[in-house]
Amino acid sequence: MPVSKLVELARDRSAKGRTALVKAISDIFFQETHIPGDIEKRLFGDVVARILDQVADEIRADIADQIARSEHVDRELVLTLANDDAVVATPILQMSPLLYDDDLVQIARTCGETHRSAIAGRPALAEAVTDVLTEVGGPDVLRKVAANRGARFSMAGLGHLLNRGGQDPEVQRSLAERGRDEDGFARNLQTSLTDELRTRLGAFATLVEAGRFEEAARRASLMIEEGMKENAHRQLERDALYDAVREGRRTLDSVMSELAMEDRLGDCIWLLAMLLRLEEATLKRSLLHSDVSAVVMLCRATSMGTQGFCAFSRLICKRVGRNESEVSTLTEAFSRTRQEDARRTVLMIREAQRSRIGKRDDAETPGKSRATPAATVAA
Repeated sequence: MPVSKLVELARDRSAKGRTALVKAISDIFFQETHIPGDIEKRLFGDVVARILDQVADEIRADIADQIARSEHVDRELVLTLANDDAVVATPILQMSPLLYDDDLVQIARTCGETHRSAIAGRPALAEAVTDVLTEVGGPDVLRKVAANRGARFSMAGLGHLLNRGGQDPEVQRSLAERGRDEDGFARNLQTSLTDELRTRLGAFATLVEAGRFEEAARRASLMIEEGMKENAHRQLERDALYDAVREGRRTLDSVMSELAMEDRLGDCIWLLAMLLRLEEATLKRSLLHSDVSAVVMLCRATSMGTQGFCAFSRLICKRVGRNESEVSTLTEAFSRTRQEDARRTVLMIREAQRSRIGKRDDAETPGKSRATPAATVAA
């Protein structure tokens, strides 16, 4: 591209101009036959860093994809992108050779689960990094780091992994298969089994201690298969309940009362998420907060009546350790709240959800196995 064109783009301060400038500079910088020098790397990093916050996520993501595997870019730019939103940071965290262990540790501690999941998928992980991932990562991160054959574990890291994820069949299978294939890992795994873990992990711990790793892996695989069948059956039940409410064959009150009687809080929250078209994880955090008042507005926005609300709010209070006497107070507030106000509140929540869904680290859909319906009980 002619220099005059670059100058013209640099003078255009519109969002479209900023995007075109970044793309043009990136195309020049990443020519296949070109290996940039230190000055070029600094200049490229400086120019792009100055206008990164003026371009859309997809443009920053394109830049991240371009530089993820490169050693010929400014490290400060790499760090900036690694701490960006998950859609931008992921390729950098997964592949960049310019990220040091200290960088990965800091990001794993301060950023979200999607950032940690990307780090867990790197080809090689030092003990300092897996120490943090196993200490603060959620179930998916624990499964991913356990399955990563390039991950090195300290005794503390293995202890964290066993304590926090050792009952997960997927983690068990990964650890057993690696113990089967690597003598050193097998010895460390056996050493990590404390008395408390032996009791809690039961048959898995017994097989590992005996060195029967192949059998432990087979057992875990069978557990995974059974779990998948159980989850599929449970989802079919959930879907049937949702369809019955949506089609008017059952009232929401009767369904919520039944689920509450069976102590199926997760199914109650899933059903509400589907009806309200809200993210299940967000709804769960709101409902299980120590201040349980959110249950009033969220339930009032549906077709739920007093009977279903009493049953559900009692279940919520029980789960968060609140006195059952609070159910009466909540029910009174439920009766006083206008449904139109509740639905307007949910609409605002839904709009906020839509605007941030592309940027969230822990993005989840309201339902696990089916799309959110276009029309629901909540208007």
